[in-house]
Amino acid sequence: MVAAAAFEDDDAAVTAVKLLRESGMQTQDISVIARDRRRAELIAGDRAWLPGKGWGGLIARLQKLINGGVPKDITSRYKKALRSGQIVVVVAAGDQPPDTIAALMRQAGGDLDDMWWQRPTLLFAPPELAGPF
Repeated sequence: MVAAAAFEDDDAAVTAVKLLRESGMQTQDISVIARDRRRAELIAGDRAWLPGKGWGGLIARLQKLINGGVPKDITSRYKKALRSGQIVVVVAAGDQPPDTIAALMRQAGGDLDDMWWQRPTLLFAPPELAGPF
């Protein structure tokens, strides 16, 4: 399961990422998406992941070129938000229930929060980099 929310401004997105990290979420389980990748990098810092980061191989490179590594599930749900300049924070629910994660993002000022099943994707860290084993 993943939970996501859209944020109007950078400060709210940074607050959401900080809240999520303070609640015990791993860096590899949080992904920041924005229309401008540089803006997403500034918000994520070393506290969150970016779509396609760390993935190698021809298929991964092609996907990054075609859609920036953002899965269709997210582009269909958040197309208007991303086009209007909002930031979308997506979190893989591992140790915490997705409704708890969504509540944290609402607390930080997020809207359009949603939860769904997400198949493996370039959105989060590749398996060899994904957290403690």
